[in-house]
Amino acid sequence: MCAVLPPVLAERIRRHYKLLYGDGFTASDAFTSFLFECITDAGFRERLQAKASELQGTVFDSQDPSWGIWPIDPEECTGIGFLLGLSLKAAINDYLADLPQASLALLKKEAVGSQTSLDEIFVQMLIEAKSAATDPADWWECN
Repeated sequence: MCAVLPPVLAERIRRHYKLLYGDGFTASDAFTSFLFECITDAGFRERLQAKASELQGTVFDSQDPSWGIWPIDPEECTGIGFLLGLSLKAAINDYLADLPQASLALLKKEAVGSQTSLDEIFVQMLIEAKSAATDPADWWECN
């Protein structure tokens, strides 16, 4: 499972979990904690789903350098990142279904060669595209 998070926020979340739970805490542990909270707390689940839906358009717009406005709570951010990861996985599956066989074979070869999942490759491509996008407020710096 791949979470989709702004790079700076991902680092802050890693530090949060390391301080709170120690070095042995993994992404799988975070997902298990998130899943338990979603199952047992309907309000938590609804709040995260609403925020993930709100952020989805901004996060997945590779032409927009913004990642949107995220909550302060690192554990809520982790949950939102997991929900966005599920959305990404569904979108990737649709995208792959439409790819010509030759392109699909190249993409799979890259994933195997780099020992990286397709989800992670697409997240990295999104991060790079958003980093390269120019913030409209900074248009004057490009001229």
